[in-house]
Amino acid sequence: MAKQRIYRSTYPSPYIPTNLSVSQFLTRYNPDAVSQDKIILEDDWTSRRITYSCLRKEAARHAWALQQSFGLKPGDVVAISAPNSVAHVQLLHAVLWAGGTISLINHLSTEDDFAHCFKICKPSLVVVDPSLCDTITRALHSTHLGDSVKVVTLAGSQKGLANYPSGFASHHELPVFDLSESDNREHTAAICFSSGTSGNPKGVELSHHNLIASLAGVRATDPSFHNSQSRNVFFAPLCHIYGLFTVALMGAWIGSYTMLMKRFALDDFLRLCSTNNANNLRIVPSIALAMAKHAHLDNYDLSSVNCIMCTGAALQPEVIRVLQRKFNQAPIFQGYGMTETNIATLRSHEAHRSKSVGRLYANVEARIVDDDLNDVAEGVDGEMLVRGPSVFRRYVNNPDATVEAFHDGWMRTGDVLHIDSEGFLYLTDRKKELIKYKGFQVAPSELEGILTSHPYVDEGVVCPKWDEENGTEVPMAYITLTLDAPVAPKDLGKVIKDIQEFVDGKVSPYKRLRGGIEILQEIPKTASGKILRRVLRARSRDIRTSKL
Repeated sequence: MAKQRIYRSTYPSPYIPTNLSVSQFLTRYNPDAVSQDKIILEDDWTSRRITYSCLRKEAARHAWALQQSFGLKPGDVVAISAPNSVAHVQLLHAVLWAGGTISLINHLSTEDDFAHCFKICKPSLVVVDPSLCDTITRALHSTHLGDSVKVVTLAGSQKGLANYPSGFASHHELPVFDLSESDNREHTAAICFSSGTSGNPKGVELSHHNLIASLAGVRATDPSFHNSQSRNVFFAPLCHIYGLFTVALMGAWIGSYTMLMKRFALDDFLRLCSTNNANNLRIVPSIALAMAKHAHLDNYDLSSVNCIMCTGAALQPEVIRVLQRKFNQAPIFQGYGMTETNIATLRSHEAHRSKSVGRLYANVEARIVDDDLNDVAEGVDGEMLVRGPSVFRRYVNNPDATVEAFHDGWMRTGDVLHIDSEGFLYLTDRKKELIKYKGFQVAPSELEGILTSHPYVDEGVVCPKWDEENGTEVPMAYITLTLDAPVAPKDLGKVIKDIQEFVDGKVSPYKRLRGGIEILQEIPKTASGKILRRVLRARSRDIRTSKL
């Protein structure tokens, strides 16, 4: 067997207890000695706000109500599907305090999506936005769970149903879920669903140990960003691991301030950042690009911003340069991770490493391997494998997928990266998204970076399209146009031709957009801003089928 090249984090490894629940951890440690009456969370639509101590106290009281009124027992699953709100975060903590397992489902899901998730997580209680009650009822009955599952509304009322939090008032406090005589690696805290960008979502099982390890690891890696002085406006859904970790858990632990948005609109986001003196911007690449191109960004007072965190994919160098000019050289942190690993790398921007996604964060190890799972040399692209205490336990009720996800204890990320001599990692692409053109591998992200540098292109996504005549995949681009682009029907042919020539003139012959360019009104995305490539790949397949 070839020798393994194991890369280890250079950051100090924090202590990760194995005998505490998440709630015990959050009540035992206050790393920045935050005042108990500090407001740490509010939202932009219910006018609710909550303090550092009140979040814990209400978790204990609402946990009592969950136990007494709904019979919730340790290990029972509570599925939650609702827009971002303070009450949403309160409920998460109440379930964890009672020893329940939270299962987070996007409130924009279809009836079939809900049914798929319910089959996986098998909840005993479902808490949803009132507008979803009929959809949820149908989804539950289609899975034969039906009347065995209780339904509660969140932050709104529905006739005949209990409401959270108004129906959970109690003067009694349930003792915190205690794992002092147990192993927190064996107790499930959360079931999050993978984004489904490339297939049906899978239920990712995260233990109490996984979540505590993520909190401790990220804090040890960058305490200057993750501390009580941080002020954020947050729009990503709480059902996403990013929202669960950043707001519900990290914010509750370190006592940072967050204004939660119910739904995202760029100008609303910028306005809230201005009025709440946000010093950290938490964004995704598509929003970073929109901000870089925003004609009136200077109309907002964002002088308090001293740090930018971007997750989801590597930012293009030109976007980094534009944002740094607009934000007075504020450092840009880029995080790389997935539901199964939470955050795996984290870094601050360095000009000569603008394409890096950073170094491994504390307690994470990695390998870079070829298609035969043999380790490759430093600087050579390969699939990244990771292991560490934050890596998920398993896919719920999906043993085959769990087996496929691991190799000798290492989790296969499916992402292609390489590493330099100083431990900085560079993301090339998703392995499954690489386009195979006549034996050559084409990375969509490279072409997308060139596309979006064209003055007429607002957003661009590159997917494989099958070339029947040549028997190979070819790159095809889907784009949206900027407001400056000519959109008259007589002009669109020339616009597409100009963009294609622009891209093809900047790449090797095998990377050219031989599949053409299609203009869309919008790029399909998840609620957290992640591009739904599977939708576009299916569109490419439909184009092929229609021509056969």
